[in-house]
Amino acid sequence: MEDYLNELFAPPIGLEPVYNIDGITFYSSQKLKEKFVFAFDKSSKGKHIKSEIQKLVEKGIIIPCYKSNNLLSFMKHKLTKGAHKYIMAFYAVDDKKVVVIIDNSATVFGSSSNNELASTTMHECMHLVAGKNLPKFIKIFLPKLREYYSSFFTDYLKLKSVATKDINAYIKYMMQFEKRGAMYANKNLSNLYRLIESLFASNSNLNEHEFQLRLTNLIVATKLFIVSMPSLLNSGRKFSMVFTSLNQAYRTAFGEKNKYTTPIQEMISLSEVACVLAEMKPTDSSIKKLFQAIA
Repeated sequence: MEDYLNELFAPPIGLEPVYNIDGITFYSSQKLKEKFVFAFDKSSKGKHIKSEIQKLVEKGIIIPCYKSNNLLSFMKHKLTKGAHKYIMAFYAVDDKKVVVIIDNSATVFGSSSNNELASTTMHECMHLVAGKNLPKFIKIFLPKLREYYSSFFTDYLKLKSVATKDINAYIKYMMQFEKRGAMYANKNLSNLYRLIESLFASNSNLNEHEFQLRLTNLIVATKLFIVSMPSLLNSGRKFSMVFTSLNQAYRTAFGEKNKYTTPIQEMISLSEVACVLAEMKPTDSSIKKLFQAIA
């Protein structure tokens, strides 16, 4: 028990600044990096990619860090928060890095779920793979993307069937947005509208009016996600069919319900599908291959 407590409350000694974004500095140490990799080794979700994670941490591509290097603040935080999921990760698009911020280091020091750490990190790493090596990402993950988007459009637009060439055309168009992370121009969304219409309108069981209405709602929901998430959430009932079909596509394509995200980012990011699959089925062979592609 004494050893456990000593480990649990191991202070962040030797922290150094490792990353800065928008004026906020994040700190890490060799001990934290080692504990981070150790957490993957002890995780049922991440154990199979421990060696890849270790390489990415050593290369500085994955950066485990604390938000503050203030020891007193750190200890106060640990003593009051308890062992919950106080881990946030994000993919830094410009720098092509995944930053894992650990407010409460309990996870890597043994008291809360290492699976949460692994799951959160693996999610963001899928954006990283697509951002660093999009051709490789597509080569590995294309079958899964076909399954997912075929399922989505079949359900949402009530398609009679989906031709592989049509889904490939959709995926090819969407590939351009992985590097930027979002569609910023209205013309991109207008082009997306016209593309989906040209690919699927003639093969839908919906009448022309209903098809146009659903397609319009899909594009508007995508636009709101980019410019105003609060507006999208406040209009949730209007776009409920979009959310429902995006969610149902996971169950149809991969046999499991998406319990990890609120779906919509799939409409601007192909890699989001891989992100959810990495949380849903972390030991899927395609996820392992994606990590090997960048390690």
